[in-house]
Amino acid sequence: MRFLSLVRHRDLLQNQIRKIIDTVLEVVSCGINVPFADEEIFFGPIMEYTDGRVSLIPDFVSNCGMARVFTYFMEKRVGMDDDLIFNDTSNTIRKAILNIFSQNASKINLSKTGFEIALKQLL
Repeated sequence: MRFLSLVRHRDLLQNQIRKIIDTVLEVVSCGINVPFADEEIFFGPIMEYTDGRVSLIPDFVSNCGMARVFTYFMEKRVGMDDDLIFNDTSNTIRKAILNIFSQNASKINLSKTGFEIALKQLL
């Protein structure tokens, strides 16, 4: 499996992602914000193009670590233990990905499905 973690903010153009996908790329995880050079904030044409061709883990799932750590400390009295914090964050990301897969078992359109789930939860 070819895996790419994207960390630059809004730099990736469609012709660049096309070349990367052509090298047998299978999974993309967005690290810092959305790396695609779309003018749209959440789901522009480059992101949609990528999501329709490879497994694109939405940035709000792959990049949720610090938000989860803050929530972890606010939920209850917990120990400040590295393993506990890491496991809690890891389990949160795992649940989110499994929730996406429960509604979309294919390898593509994972971000689209993730956004649909998130919007339903907000409404």
